[in-house]
Amino acid sequence: MKNYLFTKYVSLVCGLLMISISATSQSGYHITIKIKGNSDTALLLTSYYGSKIILVDTATQGSKGTFVFESPDLLAGGIYMAVTPDKKKLFEFLIGKNQRFTLQTDTTDYVSNMKVKNSEDNQVFFDYLTYNEGVYKKNKQIAAELKIVGDTAEQGKELRVQLDSLNARSVRYKLNIIKLYPDLFVSTLFNAMRDVEVPDSVLHNADSSLAFKYYKAHYWDHFDLSDSCLLRTPLIVSKLDQYFERAVVFHPDSVVVAIDDLIAKARPSQEMVSFLVWRFMSEYQNPKYMGFDHIFVHLVDQYFSKEDIQNTTPSVMTMLTDRANTLRPILLGKQAPNMILIDTSGELKSLYSLDRKYNLVLFWDYDCGICKKEIADLEALFNSKTIDMQVYSVCVNGDLDKWKKTINDRKMPWVNVNGTRSATPDFHDLYDIHGTPVIYLLDREKKIIAKHITAEQIPDLIKNLQKN
Repeated sequence: MKNYLFTKYVSLVCGLLMISISATSQSGYHITIKIKGNSDTALLLTSYYGSKIILVDTATQGSKGTFVFESPDLLAGGIYMAVTPDKKKLFEFLIGKNQRFTLQTDTTDYVSNMKVKNSEDNQVFFDYLTYNEGVYKKNKQIAAELKIVGDTAEQGKELRVQLDSLNARSVRYKLNIIKLYPDLFVSTLFNAMRDVEVPDSVLHNADSSLAFKYYKAHYWDHFDLSDSCLLRTPLIVSKLDQYFERAVVFHPDSVVVAIDDLIAKARPSQEMVSFLVWRFMSEYQNPKYMGFDHIFVHLVDQYFSKEDIQNTTPSVMTMLTDRANTLRPILLGKQAPNMILIDTSGELKSLYSLDRKYNLVLFWDYDCGICKKEIADLEALFNSKTIDMQVYSVCVNGDLDKWKKTINDRKMPWVNVNGTRSATPDFHDLYDIHGTPVIYLLDREKKIIAKHITAEQIPDLIKNLQKN
């Protein structure tokens, strides 16, 4: 029932959006990496890009264990990796403003034995990694002891205090770096790693919603979405996922507001804007939940059609626009497109002629086994007369005799019409029908209340509507 070709194409486009924007500079980058004990004849320079890792450059071995990456162009800032030809990551390092430096280490311990020349960013970064390794080992030791004695014992309480103190010291270490080196990329990175700290006065306020509001309002305080360097870190994806999971109400309108807010924060970085737009497109191109196709249409109307989103070719733009044009008239809350089809007596019957409080449109196939079950469930509901409803039942098959026989055999006591005999445009295009069965629930004014639902869901849907 989904447009799989469209999904596959958009997914491919999203995959192709693994780009690295570089600025031209006379000096460019010149990165020397010396690894004692390395036997590879080549070394790869890679970087993060959202949830992907992309190849940036390749260097062949010069003198033993020495590799030089160089270009007249600057690299975009971010976390980069030295990777072997067989795709084994050796270590990470930072690319900031200064891109002419040397890293020297050996294979026994890449981080602990790292010597940095001419890169303050990386010196601070590797000093932190060494410190953090010590914290990790101590943390692991205390956690192991805590597991033995338990939280409730006096010794366990003391160990818990030690853990908290250890974590607090690690936070202070990073905050001190931010204070001492505000212009380095390492500080941008550590800032982006900071969590929201909700004040106790808010946490313990009688209004329990204040904590949520504060968390949401301050979520991006230390993460600069307009800095495209953060695309080349693993932080951006987890930060986005956590935001939508914890701070955004699960409703299409709320998601749209959140998307617009984040894209506004990303400006003027067109690279970050493009990344966000395509990420949201990949998430909502074929949404799992009813009503979220509204987000897809919004992305096309608000962004793709109004500005140059990277990696949007004319053919991609045509596909996105066509898809949005199909979905726009059948979004929740829209008045359903009218259909005028022949009924079993050969007369034209309009969908708009139905005048019940609730009106269902059923698309079905007389050779479809799932349709048979849906029709049986719908018939039981219809005959119960517990809901003021009528059914506009659209058969997708062209054999009129078999259609009429199936109606009699299955005892379908509602308005039966045939989709292949129409005075209005093709129902496939009007209602985006790519399989059966499909049910739309409309109100008296023929506005779409729900779609792609089952007969079993209808009573609860209507009950919730009436309750609200």
